[in-house]
Amino acid sequence: MKAVVVEKYGDPDVLTLVDIPAPHAGPGEVRIRVYAAAVNPADRMFRVGDLDAALTSEVPRPVRAGMDVAGVIDEVGVGTDTNLRCGDPVMAMVNPIDKSGGAYAEYVVLPAAQGG
Repeated sequence: MKAVVVEKYGDPDVLTLVDIPAPHAGPGEVRIRVYAAAVNPADRMFRVGDLDAALTSEVPRPVRAGMDVAGVIDEVGVGTDTNLRCGDPVMAMVNPIDKSGGAYAEYVVLPAAQGG
């Protein structure tokens, strides 16, 4: 899948379009096919390195920014207890400094309770 990542900190020109493996929803999770990702003021902080201290070893590299996402559910993890179904429109807040990665991608996997 295509994703926009931050490989080094700096101005907007450090954002790079890359191909990375598409994630899949596991138990308790849903996958969102991203239609739109907003540019949030916190995304700038992330891009310039102001949130570097919050990054843990669990955050996949290269890191992906983006906190606000809108799209449709296109995968529901096996055994996930949710009213969300494939094709449902959703919006969610994404935490780019955890293992799910940020919203600047074709797909985002989140806990089912986070989309809605």
